[in-house]
Amino acid sequence: MMFLSIPGTLRMILIIIAVFVIIRFLGRVFMAKRNIDEERRYNQNSENFRKEKERSEREKGKTKVMNKGYTDAEDVDFEEIKD
Repeated sequence: MMFLSIPGTLRMILIIIAVFVIIRFLGRVFMAKRNIDEERRYNQNSENFRKEKERSEREKGKTKVMNKGYTDAEDVDFEEIKD
């Protein structure tokens, strides 16, 4: 039969509680890091969207001639549409 001492039992309980506290702390740290990364990605995406929208508004109605891309295209006559 094994006899347990009270100080040894208390020490084991405190070690188990300390391990749980450390694991909870690390979980919160990793969750905060993940949230910061997600917020940074969201801000970058919204900034890129805003810049692209501004560029689109500046170039509204303009045409570009590009040398790259599909060259086997068919030209059509320009026809003005009356409102």
